[in-house]
Amino acid sequence: MKLTKKNETLKRLPEPAARVIEGSGTSFVVHRHHATNLHYDLRLEKDGVLKSWAVPRGLPPYPGVKRLAVQTEDHPMKYLTFDGAIPKGQYGAGKWIYALGKYTVTKDKKDGFYFRLSSKEVNGEYRIYNIKAKEWLLERVDTPQINYVHDVIEPMLSSSATKPPTGDNFLHEIKWDGIRAIISLEDGQVRIRTRNHNDVTKQFPELAKADKAFRATCGLFDAEIVCLDKSGKADFKKVIHRLMSNGETTIQKLSKTSPVYCYIFDCLYLDGRTLINEPLVKRREWMRDAIKPETPYRVSEAVEDGEALFEAAREHQLEGIISKEKDGRYLAGKRSDLWLKIKVRNTRECYILGYNPGKGNRSQVFGGLHIAEKEGAEFIYRGKVGTGFDDNLIKEIYKQLKSLKEIKKPIPDKVMDEKLVFG
Repeated sequence: MKLTKKNETLKRLPEPAARVIEGSGTSFVVHRHHATNLHYDLRLEKDGVLKSWAVPRGLPPYPGVKRLAVQTEDHPMKYLTFDGAIPKGQYGAGKWIYALGKYTVTKDKKDGFYFRLSSKEVNGEYRIYNIKAKEWLLERVDTPQINYVHDVIEPMLSSSATKPPTGDNFLHEIKWDGIRAIISLEDGQVRIRTRNHNDVTKQFPELAKADKAFRATCGLFDAEIVCLDKSGKADFKKVIHRLMSNGETTIQKLSKTSPVYCYIFDCLYLDGRTLINEPLVKRREWMRDAIKPETPYRVSEAVEDGEALFEAAREHQLEGIISKEKDGRYLAGKRSDLWLKIKVRNTRECYILGYNPGKGNRSQVFGGLHIAEKEGAEFIYRGKVGTGFDDNLIKEIYKQLKSLKEIKKPIPDKVMDEKLVFG
């Protein structure tokens, strides 16, 4: 085989790190490759070499999506296990194994072929076919069990603890006092859902500029949206005001006067493959690599000294910290001890069941809110709350309450002041 200059560069590279897989005639690897432009390399073993394509936008996530794949020179078998940095000046800044396993050609066609990838990272059937010269199109032909780009994915929930766990198997983060959000990215378009699955994308236009914020085509991220005060501390009232604001002009104005920031702390899916079964430390590596600096999207930093972080949170009057097991999986929709929240102030999560109409100077809003905690599928009534609200917060809450449909009382208990409205 005649070597080109690029081939010669490949020959000068250090031996790749070992992985538990060897060429067997049916092996494949996908690399996430930092070069002049970030792209993915699809490599299929055949006749003692790796047939290779550069795929700029990553593996297609579901049927109907076509990705350009540019055929490159055959690569030596050692690239099957190459994982890590490449010396400066030699064919890019680094390659990381994104998927590694076996493939099977399921159907040959005149212009290409169908093939199935099987590995712990990726399982799916694809078609690749030539359109001109070295340009090919890659598409997925089977439907994934979960479409992480479009399906509603429940966020993972934390358990509670009274103090940070000890030991070196934990990472510790600030517990941001904001709005929990699942950020979906697809071809430069962002969709923001709250924990209750409400689409609030239009409320935060400054988070819509995804092309400048991510090194990815598709992704799903777990995050907290916050407003920051002058000291850099999260201001919950401000971010709630942003959430409840209406009117394009008002929302655009607030995006300038009270901007939000999105602190991302987990990555569930990235450019064609799920990450939820990876340990937390690995998910954080992919997450950090996918987020560009100096945008409204920021990495939620993690440290190993939980006690020191908790004391800092107490000193600066923050809500608390979250401690997470380094090797823990992401358990979508489940509450788990893999994540522990340790609060500086003891609070409890409650639901508003209904309200009493206001009287006197509150005649245009509510008088009191009836709240409950949830145990399993049941609401446990905790009483009525009527104080502790300033005028702006009362109006914002009442506006939200009036937008809800009235229902029958959702609990059998007799409550304080039975003449009330449930919603």
